[in-house]
Amino acid sequence: MKSKLIFFFRSSALLAFSLLALSVPVCPAQEVTGMFNVTHFGAVGDGKTLDTPAINRAIEAASKNGGGTVFFPAGTYVTGTFEILSNVTLRLGTGSVLEGSRDTSQYKLKSYFKLRAYKSGQSGEGLRAGIIVANHAKNIAIVGHGTIQGNGMYFMNAKTPHYGGDFVKSMTWQGQDFLSPKFGESDGPIKPWMPWADRPGALIILAQSENVLIKDITIKDSPNWTVNIEDCRNVDVRGIDVLNSPLIPNNDGINIMAKNARISDCNIWTADDGIAANQCDNLTVTNCVISSRSSAIRFDGGRYCTFDNLIFRNSNRGIGVYDSARYVLFSNIIMQTHQYTGDWWGKAEPIYIAVRLDQPFDGRTLIKNVRFTNITANAEDGVIIYGTRQNVIKNISFDHIRIKIKGGVNADAVGGNFDLRGLGADPSLSLFKHYIPGIYAQYVEGLRINDFKLEWADSVPSYFSNGIYFEHFKNVRIDGFDGRQAQTKGSDPAVVLEHGADISILNCRASGGTGTFLYLKDVKDRRQFIDNDLNDAKRSTVPSRPGFMVMSGNLVAHRASKTAGPGRK
Repeated sequence: MKSKLIFFFRSSALLAFSLLALSVPVCPAQEVTGMFNVTHFGAVGDGKTLDTPAINRAIEAASKNGGGTVFFPAGTYVTGTFEILSNVTLRLGTGSVLEGSRDTSQYKLKSYFKLRAYKSGQSGEGLRAGIIVANHAKNIAIVGHGTIQGNGMYFMNAKTPHYGGDFVKSMTWQGQDFLSPKFGESDGPIKPWMPWADRPGALIILAQSENVLIKDITIKDSPNWTVNIEDCRNVDVRGIDVLNSPLIPNNDGINIMAKNARISDCNIWTADDGIAANQCDNLTVTNCVISSRSSAIRFDGGRYCTFDNLIFRNSNRGIGVYDSARYVLFSNIIMQTHQYTGDWWGKAEPIYIAVRLDQPFDGRTLIKNVRFTNITANAEDGVIIYGTRQNVIKNISFDHIRIKIKGGVNADAVGGNFDLRGLGADPSLSLFKHYIPGIYAQYVEGLRINDFKLEWADSVPSYFSNGIYFEHFKNVRIDGFDGRQAQTKGSDPAVVLEHGADISILNCRASGGTGTFLYLKDVKDRRQFIDNDLNDAKRSTVPSRPGFMVMSGNLVAHRASKTAGPGRK
């Protein structure tokens, strides 16, 4: 009897508890697991329904819970702009796609979030945000093996080329034929069919935030900047794939302005800059593969940063250092640069260092203490280091550099020019005809070349000239240069030094086909000329008595030749 009563009371209690549970509505915000599935908040994921409101509800619920993970199961979630809040992780499950809406009204203005607007014209990323925004957030993450699809090509007119109008054709090597349609227009860039400022903005904008993680996701077809990390601290971007159209202007892979940041193990294929770092402190970039029709790496200011173990494929410019830099290291990089027919900044320079041309001197050295080591490049242009009288570039070193230069299929369309666009120059001075040495430098101090091997293809366009051309320099050391001038016929010397002081040349070798190895003009304080093998040159130096303080151990040219001329400009 007692056992029957116990069974009765247990059964009654269980039934009462079950009825009570059924009478209370389920509230996903109270999920003890901290997982907030967007479909529980009304997201459909059918590729048609606008799921922005449901995504916002899930994020708000997670935030009210003190934090949690907003989960996207397999499906296609069409969305406009939404905001990620502190202590929230977005997890894109396998097979999930966050697809940007094709309705531009679904993308909020950046002013709504009090975000920096930047430029709204054709050289900026506009006034709107993209899909994901965070501002003044902490402990946020976007992770998983899903995809963010920007629908970038939908907003573009594939048949209308974009020309920036920031140069004067008559100043170029090609004159009026520069970028002529007769050379082709398939390389882009192309224009949007709408006003520039109305395009959706950067797909991911994380501003003034701390403890940020982006990991493993794939981002495709951004209509604008892809990931914009702005004024953030403690950032980790790891293992993401950026797969953008190579035709869309401004669709940079990762733009970063941060302190204490790491970018690693990423695959970035895009039209504009691959990784653009601006005013970064303590940034490391490692183990990435990048392809870009601008700069694979663009460095626009910062200090104590490293870029290591990288591969660049078919990039219009390899490494670009602009405006300012201090204590920056680029190491263990293999690159391939290529000239494109479209109106892209850059002309296949493997390394490009330049100060702003309109920057007055304020007592500071803007670019100094930058080192390049273990760099191998197959390039269609030479290295450029472009200081000015007002802003001299100081303490640049090249260690263990291997560069092979050839003329590309688009040499007739765009080659033979120095491209200084984006540096504040007047359009008539921003892109102009110039002979192309293997490495050119002006207004430099403390430049060091150590173990530099330069090769030229068997036949290169006539605008290629010297192996090394330095002018307006001070305190330069060339140690271990192995190479020659580009043209084996003619009078171009392998090395030209003009209008400088304090030069040492050691352990160099003139490779086969060298005419005159060294040409000197208006160079004071000629210090060392030691242990150079010039046996394969037709002439060692001009003047024949170069006037170095110390000259010893040199194997001089064994054949006489006509007097060499200077380098060409």
